[in-house]
Amino acid sequence: MPPTSNLYSAEQVAELLNVHVKTVRRYLRDGRLKAKRIGKEYRVTRAALEEFAGQLQPTEKAVARTRHVISSTIIDVDAISPRESERVTTMIMASLNGRQGEPDFPRVDTIYYPEPARMRITITAGPMLACELIRMIDVLLRDGRDEHL
Repeated sequence: MPPTSNLYSAEQVAELLNVHVKTVRRYLRDGRLKAKRIGKEYRVTRAALEEFAGQLQPTEKAVARTRHVISSTIIDVDAISPRESERVTTMIMASLNGRQGEPDFPRVDTIYYPEPARMRITITAGPMLACELIRMIDVLLRDGRDEHL
């Protein structure tokens, strides 16, 4: 039943808030919902109800967001010996040791396939770091090309 004035009974407040009347009375007793006592009953003003109802609704707080960009790269190296593959892997991992504990610590995996003499390097990192790693791998592979497999 809609209220006839700007004053609400505990029953009307319960109906408007979709809660039990005992819950409203507890809010009144605890002082969480402000009301005026008229005779033996409490009356809640529209302003007090709107203030209280605003407190019940979840407040939307601005979520602090930090943009985090990740890239994934796969590098396939053909015609590489197991020894050269190990050297490249060691150099990559050694270059990353100083970055442990940093928030943008990359994930680098290497696999050597003996039959086709191929190495696969998978990098998951921020774009700048991925670029640095790709350049380093390029230099390592250019300088250390196997003459014989």
